[in-house]
Amino acid sequence: MKIRRSTRIMLALAVLMIAVNIAARFFPAAVDVYIQRIFPYYPGIWSRFTGLFPFSVGEWMIVAGIVLLVIALPLYLILMLIFRHDNDKKTVAASWYGRFYGWVLTLVLCVVTMRFTVLYRGTQLSKTIGHTEYSDAQVLEVVSALVDQANALSPLVARDESGFFAMTDDLMPEAKACMTRLSEDYPQFRGYYPDAKPIHHAYFFSQQNLLGIYFPHSMEAIYNPVVYPVNLPSTVCHEYTHLKGNIFEDEAGYYAYLACMTSDSPDFRYSATISALEWFTPEFGDPAAWEQYTLIIDTLDPGVQQDMYRFIPEEYWEEHKDEEVIPTAIVSDTADAVMDASLKVNGIPEGTGSYSGMTLLLLHHYLDEN
Repeated sequence: MKIRRSTRIMLALAVLMIAVNIAARFFPAAVDVYIQRIFPYYPGIWSRFTGLFPFSVGEWMIVAGIVLLVIALPLYLILMLIFRHDNDKKTVAASWYGRFYGWVLTLVLCVVTMRFTVLYRGTQLSKTIGHTEYSDAQVLEVVSALVDQANALSPLVARDESGFFAMTDDLMPEAKACMTRLSEDYPQFRGYYPDAKPIHHAYFFSQQNLLGIYFPHSMEAIYNPVVYPVNLPSTVCHEYTHLKGNIFEDEAGYYAYLACMTSDSPDFRYSATISALEWFTPEFGDPAAWEQYTLIIDTLDPGVQQDMYRFIPEEYWEEHKDEEVIPTAIVSDTADAVMDASLKVNGIPEGTGSYSGMTLLLLHHYLDEN
């Protein structure tokens, strides 16, 4: 049987991507070179195109993908019904149908491999830190430093009539400037950054507890526009790090913290500090250290306490409850399970538990680097 040239190309690409995924497991040093030297150029090429659109191209690619999946079988059956008495046309229709969906799947495989799964095979920053054991006293020292930092910044940010954080600085220009300053110490983050895009389906996004997302097919940094605004500076910088190949969540949070802390903007430094306090998950060997930790956290300024762990403004869920198609509990649990499984499949045995790795990175930053 003669195989079409397009089919041979699709099969060759599929085999190549499978080979790349396998090779990446055994040659992390090669992946590191790819991440550091090659991948950061993708935003400068593809993001310039998707950046021409005022909406998130990636979001609507997801919608289009769902539509294609839903209509795949019905469309095929309709074509076969239309040409049921004409075998030649039936063969042509089936061939066209197969090639179209075959190319869609092949391109998805290529993009997911080169812009997502391979990145997980690079060297984790936390694995390069020589000093990974810290005493209870050292951990408490870092907690105290973050609390003092938050308390010092709190009076410098604007607040609304209810005392909640109000963003006053321009988000996108300053986020890009933060990444440019970060690149002076970490060259991987040099280059072009597109404007981060607000998600249109914000309610469904919020049901998944998502602040932002990196979408590899469109090379866009996407953020949730309805979140409590103190989250926005650190979230946008977090997603920008993904655009440069930094795929691990704990590292993205860490680099976003470093980026925001280069800013003269109290909004950005405050957002970074709030995020760091929320990500910081200490472990103590002595129960007395937990008591001391609680006492330190209790010294947080009331404004800081009000801003912490605030994902969505309180009134949002009630005001937009008519947008709920699937119960939030189901969406949230499913999203958590999918993310946990995705991380484990991509070589992170801790799954979403790996997010706590930012604690180690912050400890290293404060105790070993300064």
